[in-house]
Amino acid sequence: MSPLPLLTSAPGVWVPLHGVGTRQDLPLPFSLVVVGAVAVLVVTFVVALRLWSRPRWQTAAGPPLPRLTRLVDHPAVVWTGRLVVLAVAGVGQVALWFGADLDRNPFPGLLFVWVWVGLVPVSLLLGAVWRRFSVVRLLMAWRGALRADEPLPQWGLWPAALALVAFGYLELVQPDRTHLSVLRWWFLIWLVWVAGGALAFGGRWIASADPFEAYATLVSRFSPWQRIDGVLHVVNPLRHLASSRPHRGTWAVGAALIGVTLFDSLGSSTAWVQTVQSSDRPPQLWSGLGLLALVAIAVGLYLLGATALETTTRTGEGALVNRLGVSLVPIAVGYTFAHYASYLVLEGQRVAVNLSDPLSRGQDWFGTATLGVDAGLVDHPTLMAWNQVMGIVLGHVMAVLVAHDLAVRWLPTSGTARGQLPLLVVMVAYTCGGLLLLFAG
Repeated sequence: MSPLPLLTSAPGVWVPLHGVGTRQDLPLPFSLVVVGAVAVLVVTFVVALRLWSRPRWQTAAGPPLPRLTRLVDHPAVVWTGRLVVLAVAGVGQVALWFGADLDRNPFPGLLFVWVWVGLVPVSLLLGAVWRRFSVVRLLMAWRGALRADEPLPQWGLWPAALALVAFGYLELVQPDRTHLSVLRWWFLIWLVWVAGGALAFGGRWIASADPFEAYATLVSRFSPWQRIDGVLHVVNPLRHLASSRPHRGTWAVGAALIGVTLFDSLGSSTAWVQTVQSSDRPPQLWSGLGLLALVAIAVGLYLLGATALETTTRTGEGALVNRLGVSLVPIAVGYTFAHYASYLVLEGQRVAVNLSDPLSRGQDWFGTATLGVDAGLVDHPTLMAWNQVMGIVLGHVMAVLVAHDLAVRWLPTSGTARGQLPLLVVMVAYTCGGLLLLFAG
């Protein structure tokens, strides 16, 4: 993660922002965890094959909640939320353009913690709220950016996938990434990318190209809230995901997220750090190539599994590659919780403290400047370790179930097991790689 200040839980004890130490320090047996994780995936696959011969989540279904729908759609609720988000974004802009270039400037934390990491739990718990409260959409409302039913351009989510890799470069590769001079340039690039495209193509460009909106919208499909004919329903999150209509490039967004998160772990591993430090090549070159390599591996593994499955069906060329893309969402969510949960809890508190003093002048705009950071979470390393491991394993288990439900819609009955084996191999590879980097990070 970006090098924001470390936290301390006791005098003289430094605690990383996320993770629970090196592989040697992780209070779990590495080989046992990997064997157990692979066994869980295989058992899930076998059980699904035997008990799940027909698709169960092909259509959206769940109890309707008309009263809740009227509440959340009420203009007072919607505009209160938009004004709160706009106010926080405004304070962030004050910190970015007029604040001091100090560790306590809240803008880096707003970007790397509250936005990048925080959008995952927010989208899971509240559903598709990012698009509704998007500052860019609000400012571009005169261009129709607030419309929710506008179809995506023909290129789908590919621009957002590329932008996510670019953000990964800023987060993990860019030197001095928390310095305001660097962040100002990146902010202007993002603004031109999103707002400039919206001026040319309308609000549909924002959904297609804004990396944060694309990420949040994709994760919201894994939430228990689904709109059916405009009414909110409470649904099985796996059904919500499997019944969602995939957009072109959905799989690319998921693979980009997985690759970026994996490189975050690799970049902090002892072996990687020693390799980079012993080389006469610039560290930025190493990191850039490493990021691209892991994104390429994540993309390649998915394409191998999806195209192998496609050869046993009668679907058109490339059809299943896109349709199966939503199965990557549980993996990306699991990786996020495994790698960033403690980071979000600990450093997220620091952002709330610093937000009251955006100009770094000792002010207290919101009454939070005198609050402290509770680092009690890091006092339970074994619990944290199990949470991280379970995040990765459960994410892959749910991905297997979603992929299976999607696959049996097109696979012939006689080829169900053989056709899905490549996907199982991909899931096992993702799991082993994620656990290896988690222990090494």
